[in-house]
Amino acid sequence: MARQYVELGTLILALVALWLLFVFIQNPIALLVNSVFAIVLLLLLNMIFRVGIPINILTVLIVAIGGLVGLLLILLFRFSNVAFYTAVHEK
Repeated sequence: MARQYVELGTLILALVALWLLFVFIQNPIALLVNSVFAIVLLLLLNMIFRVGIPINILTVLIVAIGGLVGLLLILLFRFSNVAFYTAVHEK
């Protein structure tokens, strides 16, 4: 039951992100500024607050295309342990 809510929430967030992307495509400078700001913020969050989001091609593409909304989605998935977390191996 709870998984259905996660899927519904993800779908709603994806539709909002798609709408925001459409809005930003109409003004490419705003899209570029939003993407660069979000990538810099992702790097700062990892360096200063150590949120533990792996920096790879997938996370950078999501943040570059989605901007701040993409970064918020990654943070949401990271802190709910759905995705974008690094496995800790215990000895």
